[in-house]
Amino acid sequence: MSQLRNTQVVIGPNASMTKRVAVMFMASVCALSLTVAGFLAVQGFWPVLPFAGLELLALGVAVGVSLKRNRYREVVSFVDDRIRFRIGMLGEAAALELDWPRSSTRVWLERGSHRNDPTRLVLNNAGRRLVLARCLTDEERGRLAGRLKKLIHPGWCGAPVPESGTESPDFNN
Repeated sequence: MSQLRNTQVVIGPNASMTKRVAVMFMASVCALSLTVAGFLAVQGFWPVLPFAGLELLALGVAVGVSLKRNRYREVVSFVDDRIRFRIGMLGEAAALELDWPRSSTRVWLERGSHRNDPTRLVLNNAGRRLVLARCLTDEERGRLAGRLKKLIHPGWCGAPVPESGTESPDFNN
C-alpha cells in the first residue's frame, strides 16, 4: 500500500479588509458625511444630522460584521489514514472538531434546490454528513471537491499528492 501523504487544506473567505483599513474607511466616510451634514445643518436643515448619524452607525455595524466573518476558517488535515476537521474563528477555540477515517469518507457536490442556489460541498462518513466551503464560490467549491477527492483517495486518482500543505491557523491566538 502506498504511503499516504500528510497535508492540510485551509478554507476561508476572500477577505481583504483588515482592521486598519476598516478604521481608515470609516474615518474617511464619517469625515465626509459629517462635513456635508454640518454644512446643511448650518443652512437650517438640521434634521439631516440625526439621519447622518444613523447612517454612519448602520455602516459601522456592517463593517464590524464583515470583519468578524473574515475570521472564519475551516481546516481539513490529512494525517495518515485519518481526516481531521477544525471549524471556527481565528483567535478562538475551534467551534467544531471531527476526526474521520479516510478510507470510508466520500465527497460530492450537491446542487441547490432552486436553479440559482449555490452548490454544497458534502463529505459523508458512516452516515455523518458535513457541509464545507460555504464561503466559496461555486467554481471554487468544484475545484476544492476535486482536490479533496484526490487527497482522500490518492491511489484512485493517479495524480501526485503534495507532501506538505498550508500551515494551519491557530484558533487559540
